[in-house]
Amino acid sequence: MKIVFFSFYYPPDLSAGSFRSIALAKSLSAKLDKKNEIHVLTTHPNRYKSHISKAKNKEIDELVTVHRIKVPSHSGNMLSQCYTFLVYAINSFNLCRKIKPDFIIGTSSRLMTAFLAAFSAKYLKKRYFIDLRDIFSETISDIFYQKSRLIGAIFKYFFIKLEKYTLNSAALVNVVSEGFFEYFDNNGINTKDWKFFPNGVDAEFENLFLKNINNTKGKVKITYAGNIGDGQGLEKIIPKIGLELGLNYEITVIGDGGAIDKLKSSVLNQNISNVKLIPPIDRQELVNYYLESDILFLHLNNLSAFKRVLPSKIFEYGAIGKPILAGLTGYPADFVRINVPYASIFEPGDFQAAIKYISKINKNSVLKKDVIKFIDNFNRKKIMDGLTDELILVIQKEL
Repeated sequence: MKIVFFSFYYPPDLSAGSFRSIALAKSLSAKLDKKNEIHVLTTHPNRYKSHISKAKNKEIDELVTVHRIKVPSHSGNMLSQCYTFLVYAINSFNLCRKIKPDFIIGTSSRLMTAFLAAFSAKYLKKRYFIDLRDIFSETISDIFYQKSRLIGAIFKYFFIKLEKYTLNSAALVNVVSEGFFEYFDNNGINTKDWKFFPNGVDAEFENLFLKNINNTKGKVKITYAGNIGDGQGLEKIIPKIGLELGLNYEITVIGDGGAIDKLKSSVLNQNISNVKLIPPIDRQELVNYYLESDILFLHLNNLSAFKRVLPSKIFEYGAIGKPILAGLTGYPADFVRINVPYASIFEPGDFQAAIKYISKINKNSVLKKDVIKFIDNFNRKKIMDGLTDELILVIQKEL
């Protein structure tokens, strides 16, 4: 049996999608018979201009063959990203046809990779599975709705149509957040047989909480790591917190994204000296920043779409065993309250509430048993093995 796996990002690219994709590919490889083939169709690393890693065009690891497609770099704006994806879509579709798969997998946050998997499967008259990591129709319409209600409504109508095309015919759909079900049900997409397997804690984070690295600089160190886009809204909160807290606090923001220039401008224009911006770094170096921090910071913009998502960063932060300060509302806020007792939640954008929590946070309040419980409940390998078991049952039934 041949399986084609569409994933726009794959290691060594740095993204939640790439880490999830390799975990699923490894789990499938371990559970399938050795006579099967898994072909991952992905891109050469391109997520961030500030962090480009080199990778081979083709790599083989047991059952998994990774095919990397060269795509043009993008500037971060929508047209540039669309062109980059189009190059990937055309090349990966042609490669898929040559491979002649028996089953197709697509993992997607921005919908189009999932749409590509669905289109390819229907063209080849094969069945397919979608691992859905975001609600694109709501996210894109929310962002454009702030500029124009008409444009926001048009985008929502168009992308809901694409979501119906992509999801309604799938042999199986998995979502990474339970907050997705209500939205799709309300928009005419049947979720009755869908599964929920979230992101999780990767092996390299499992024992980090045992390392007690003390902050010797005297300043309280607050760290954010991840994407810096419209979805995070960091430019609305980080500069205000930095100004209010003063020089006894050091805020480090690690990452890149479409809103990085807004954040940089705000920090520079207000001459905020206690906020440091660092380009994306590899995971090992990132771990050192985590361990030397006093507080780990997370924030999502106050839009309806972000009341349903479950940021993958929660699982990294939760495994570190440091106090977490999170600007969240809706489902992700509820999830964190239930599962991460060492996290403090404030309303997105409410910098005064954030500062109030910062002044009260005590690093000694994190209990070892709570961290162990979190890591055990959300072990990535266990989660992906569970998803793989469901997927193999579907593949066997379909074939």
